[in-house]
Amino acid sequence: MYRGTPIPTIALGIVSGRLSATSAAPELRGRNGPLCARSGTKRRARVTVRSGYRRPSVTTNIADALGVSLGGLAQKRGLIPRVPDGDRLLADAAVWLTGEYPDAVRSTRQHTTPEGGAALSVDLHPAAPAFVLTANDEGRVTVDAETGVVGPGYHRFVGRVVERLGAELAIDWTDGDGATAFADRPGAERLYLGWLGPQLAKARARVKRGERGVSLGMPATGTSFTTDSALATVLGPRDEAWLDAAIGDPRVALNVTPWWTDATDGLYLLNRALVLMWLQVRWRTPAMEGEADLFDEVHRLLSRAYPLDPDLDFPWHAWTELTALRGIADPMARQAANRATTAPEPDPPVGYRRDPVVISHEGWSLEIPGSFAERRSAEEWWGGGTGRNITLAATATGHTDGTSMSAHEFIEQFAVELGPDAMTHRAGPVLGRARLMTDASSGLEVGILEGYSAVAGSGAAIRIEFDDPADWQWALDIWRSLAPG
Repeated sequence: MYRGTPIPTIALGIVSGRLSATSAAPELRGRNGPLCARSGTKRRARVTVRSGYRRPSVTTNIADALGVSLGGLAQKRGLIPRVPDGDRLLADAAVWLTGEYPDAVRSTRQHTTPEGGAALSVDLHPAAPAFVLTANDEGRVTVDAETGVVGPGYHRFVGRVVERLGAELAIDWTDGDGATAFADRPGAERLYLGWLGPQLAKARARVKRGERGVSLGMPATGTSFTTDSALATVLGPRDEAWLDAAIGDPRVALNVTPWWTDATDGLYLLNRALVLMWLQVRWRTPAMEGEADLFDEVHRLLSRAYPLDPDLDFPWHAWTELTALRGIADPMARQAANRATTAPEPDPPVGYRRDPVVISHEGWSLEIPGSFAERRSAEEWWGGGTGRNITLAATATGHTDGTSMSAHEFIEQFAVELGPDAMTHRAGPVLGRARLMTDASSGLEVGILEGYSAVAGSGAAIRIEFDDPADWQWALDIWRSLAPG
């Protein structure tokens, strides 16, 4: 929280870092710890149950998030037995995961937690938050993975990965809910449907209040999507009639569950591709780092799914559009183009990012074109496209005595360098000030808007750059739309 130390203005850019933002588990003994049961992996654990243990009711696991959360201890290993330090153990985990599950692991990132510990984030599915491992130098290991939004197939997959990881890296999983983490197939289905029912009820309550585009099982990424439909799901929007049917029978909702079965079959591959197409693909020629790889990933998934089950409902039109934008002309791209000539066009077309999206950063929200590329850090959010880009930073504000700084105080203290001709904006509790200018330091003249907005207890700084001088009104509209949220 900001408490009075001066914050530089953003005449030449936002300065990073200165304005920024229940029951007992079963005793299941095996090589990889007392919590691990059999799950069909290569190395099977011997199962023994502690005397007097009563398996928890699945109703105790119904919550806003269903997942795997375990703690354990790394054992000594090597020719000279010793416990590996946290960084070494996580590096070994990353190598093993990418080698054993090359088709599932989209990326790994080793980093430091806010508390200073070592962590490894693993992207296993585009509909799920990252699977996170932490480890310290004393051998304490934790694993956390939210699985409910993807389905029981994913929950079971994560359980198998955790079990095998423990066996391969000599980690004893000793703490947490092993019954949930290593649930059998019927148990995983009950857990998922038990999680899904309350989510459907909450969504219907919001829809009945008149809300549209209510999130159902959408990953919390800081970006929300706009749709006229009642619901936004990872496999596309759904109307109110669908919601009513799903309330009556939650199994209707399986068609918005990306990974229902344990199998990695054609439907699994198709759904994985559809999640990427709905949530991540920008429907323009790929230009930013990673965008071409994303197009290739989608095409590869669809191309693998088709021979496994050609009767699935493939997104022929969107597939054809994607391959044309990427310049792919292989046999499967031609097959998709041929099928698109006779298949009816979907309404709406696949892809939320064809429409504007709303981003959130440190308590502030902004509507931007869905085609914008995005980058996030703890201090800033950046978004941009051809000839336009936006940088946003925000922070909580207050006084040393613990009281909140008013919007007026924030603006008077930090927007003073914008000069006497700066524009002022007020919308409800939001107070803002900004100026328009040009900058030719790069050799090309570009338009720049620098601005601040504030409410009691929170302030934001924004910088908007645009190549076309006629975009000045667009820049003003973006700044004025910045609001708490």
